[in-house]
Amino acid sequence: MAGLYALLVAVLLFFTSISSLGSIVSRYMRDLGAGVAVSGQVYAVAPLVAAILRIPVGIAADRVGSRLFLVAGAAVAAAAGLLAAAAAGAAALAAARGLQGAALAFFVAPSIAAAAALGGEMAVRAISLRAAAVSAAMVLGPMLAGVVADHAGSRAAFLLSAAAGASAAAAAAWVRMSSRPVFGGPSPGLRDALTPGVALAVALAVVDGMGFFAVQSLSQMSLRDLGYGASVSGAFQSILAASGLAARGLSSRVYAKLGPRRMLAMGFALEALGLSLLASRPEPPTAYLAAALQGFGSGTSIPGEQILVSISAPRGAGNRAASLYTLGFDVGGALGVFALSGLAGSAGYAAAYTAAAAAAVAAGTLSLAAGGRLQRPRGKV
Repeated sequence: MAGLYALLVAVLLFFTSISSLGSIVSRYMRDLGAGVAVSGQVYAVAPLVAAILRIPVGIAADRVGSRLFLVAGAAVAAAAGLLAAAAAGAAALAAARGLQGAALAFFVAPSIAAAAALGGEMAVRAISLRAAAVSAAMVLGPMLAGVVADHAGSRAAFLLSAAAGASAAAAAAWVRMSSRPVFGGPSPGLRDALTPGVALAVALAVVDGMGFFAVQSLSQMSLRDLGYGASVSGAFQSILAASGLAARGLSSRVYAKLGPRRMLAMGFALEALGLSLLASRPEPPTAYLAAALQGFGSGTSIPGEQILVSISAPRGAGNRAASLYTLGFDVGGALGVFALSGLAGSAGYAAAYTAAAAAAVAAGTLSLAAGGRLQRPRGKV
């Protein structure tokens, strides 16, 4: 179990590194004089790079093992923090976010695979513990970064991110895999994995990715423009993460009671409500309520999408289906933040939040309309 404990520590530190930098980079861009659109575009570089690298890294990790990519991903996250601390303008900060995207591509899927392998017969529990570590880091990172940025400056917060990334790399080096998985015979390709159910989950993930990343970026800038400090923005994002953690803890019960269609519809309805509240009242304490609604909504819809992938993927193609799903989330995050930050820059934050809320309503409607016809495919896959 020592390897699993080392992995959990590495996961906690890695996502603390990612979330601490990500939680203040958009407001720091505004401090440097950049417009809302440019600031959002810099933030969107990370999911864009992650989307490009996600599938190639997954294939390579299957061949060489997870530990190498865990160490590399954490080391790249540390480099991103150092680059951000030394940055003097948008180009360097965009490069830092690009490094964070590469770090996410290197680390996320291999950490899931490592948890499953190290958990053995308790693989589901190991994966759940990993998810809890991610959620804890997403609460901790923004809160720490906000406090440090307010008292010691944004560059000090970026150095905090670098230190957490370096510590994660050291912890990942202690992850010992007993053996690599052995694959034999032909396996389904990406096209085989894209069943109607998986395609629906990917489409919904695009909307969820857009809302998830847009709220994280736009909230930093809107709160900053309203005159609030980084600690307020950090508290907002910590509430967002904590409510998501609570929803994930209840997701299995919600699924058992509602089924995937109504679970997804409920999640997107809560997201739409939170986004609409941000459009009308973006300042605390109302913003904190909006964060709780948005976080609980995405914490319900995202597990619902993952369940939809698991029940819809052909047998033997679960990993590829999951890669396609994650790719949809990344693409939605990148393109959505590009579009919504541009809209916020030209028409205001309320217009951007309203557009995201409308997309969430459409996604919930789609899940109700299409989900009932989707079942696990049968046959020779």
